[in-house]
Amino acid sequence: MPERSPLWKTVTIAAATALVVLGALAAVVWFAVARDRVAAPTPTRPPATLTPTPSLTPTLEQSTTPVPPDAALGVVQDYTPGALIIVIRPVEGSVEQIIVPENLEVSWEDGQRASLREIGRGQTIYAEGTLDSLGRLVASAIVIIDPGAAATATPMASPTPAETAAPEVPESAWLAEYYANVTLTGEPVLTRLEQDLDYQWGVGSPDPAVPADRFSARWRGYWSFEAGRYNMVAYSDDGVRVWVDGQRIVDNWVDQAPTIASGEVYLTAGSHLIEVEYYDNREGAQVRVYWEKKGSFANWKGEYYGNASLTGEPVLVRDDVEITFNWGAGSPSPQIPTDNFSVRWTQTLPFNEGGYRFKARADDGVRVWVGDRLIIDAWLPNVEQTFVGYVWLPRGNHPVRVEYLELGGNASVQVWREEITSFVGWRGEYYSNPDLADDPLFIRDDAEISANWGEGSPGYGLPADQFSIRWSRRLQLVAGRHNFWAYADDGVRVYVNGRLVIDAWQDSSAERYDGTIDLDAGDHRIVVEYYEGQGQAVIQFGWQRVTPATPTVTATLTPTQTVAAPTATPTVTETPVTAEPTLTPSPTEEQPTF
Repeated sequence: MPERSPLWKTVTIAAATALVVLGALAAVVWFAVARDRVAAPTPTRPPATLTPTPSLTPTLEQSTTPVPPDAALGVVQDYTPGALIIVIRPVEGSVEQIIVPENLEVSWEDGQRASLREIGRGQTIYAEGTLDSLGRLVASAIVIIDPGAAATATPMASPTPAETAAPEVPESAWLAEYYANVTLTGEPVLTRLEQDLDYQWGVGSPDPAVPADRFSARWRGYWSFEAGRYNMVAYSDDGVRVWVDGQRIVDNWVDQAPTIASGEVYLTAGSHLIEVEYYDNREGAQVRVYWEKKGSFANWKGEYYGNASLTGEPVLVRDDVEITFNWGAGSPSPQIPTDNFSVRWTQTLPFNEGGYRFKARADDGVRVWVGDRLIIDAWLPNVEQTFVGYVWLPRGNHPVRVEYLELGGNASVQVWREEITSFVGWRGEYYSNPDLADDPLFIRDDAEISANWGEGSPGYGLPADQFSIRWSRRLQLVAGRHNFWAYADDGVRVYVNGRLVIDAWQDSSAERYDGTIDLDAGDHRIVVEYYEGQGQAVIQFGWQRVTPATPTVTATLTPTQTVAAPTATPTVTETPVTAEPTLTPSPTEEQPTF
């Protein structure tokens, strides 16, 4: 066999060596990459949590741990319950507006449940959710970190539509402007004159230039009216607002199925500027706006009867600016007798969402309705005295009716209202069910929690059985072990900083319950919840420090069967009117009404 060439051997050896070197390099590179992949953690999105980091404190100091991009921390600048947006001054991040969806979860920093009506200007809030295309946070949950200077909502100023030069706005027609967004911003994509404001576009569009979803429109026009009171009606899917001469009459700026909203306004004879704003979010789109004359009274329609029963035809009907009268031994008018007459006043009035206190001072009888709810019922002979009724109202226009009875002697009547925006004592929320569910029937400022209603009711409109109450306030307490006690028939619960210290939520005869907890010196949130089943209704609550502070924080629930009930029968204590920074009636001074 012939010998192979030495050159061939050399080439073969070199090729084999190169393959070995390349394989070794590939192995090294693969091992390094794999090691890095194993060693390096997979990036994850910060977990969504309702518990703010320790840096998110009421001091508003800059946090060392920034909030995630789908969260916001800031101080409330503007918000009113029922509004779509909470405007904040950012403490961290760049979010300045928080969208308020339906069924939003709200809580205090201690974990206790709260509501949107407890959010107000000056508070520090932490919100989580998702950012929309405009950089606004659509919240899924909000935590109230700091109650701020005021724990009640401050109405948010609603922008009034910018006025346009008179020649641009037609008479007896609509100048319509359509926008390719839901915020009425930028230049309109379509401008035209329209005769009627009555549209049902469904899933379509007002025009090929306008998108089928997420568009908005503004209509303006001058229309002639006879003098009188008018009901402005708006039917829409989704949001709609109506102004008359720059005054907002209808404000229903929310996503919704087809809904009717209305408001009343008194107009002088002549031409008035009507402005309508509308937006469609998704799916069905429709809007209709119209008005109807309700009467010729700018203020209170007063109907005066020559009898004490408000029966038959009134002998006098007139427009009364306010209900503030002192006729003494005389009469309202020569047509009216000095004794045994009656009066009915009616008017529709605008209200912010919240609690209201109505007061009626009369000699003799007086009754007050808000909507269909009787809140003051004193239809009997009386010397001049003041009666108080409470009501919780959603934002909007609500009819008010006042009836007055004069039997003999002096005749006088005053009626006025006060919005409850601050609480000197306990914030009391009264519910017409035993479950603290839905909106309260009314709220009031209670000086103390001490009442024995027997088989009666805590207030006009509240049933004598099957009702519930939630009281809340913040207390300054010294350090030490504190005993909280409640005496109740039926159920009662007590929370201290969100911790349940008394839990007796069951039907029972009047019994005393105690719970102890160690507290640091400072501000503490106390919540007392009570429900009445049937029979007697009694609730009394108090506390005291029993020992100095101890190093170990403990909390015990001790239902005590042997502790005697308070020797004094609890009685209802009304909040002194003079303690509130609101109107204080005086028997000798006329008070402003509505």
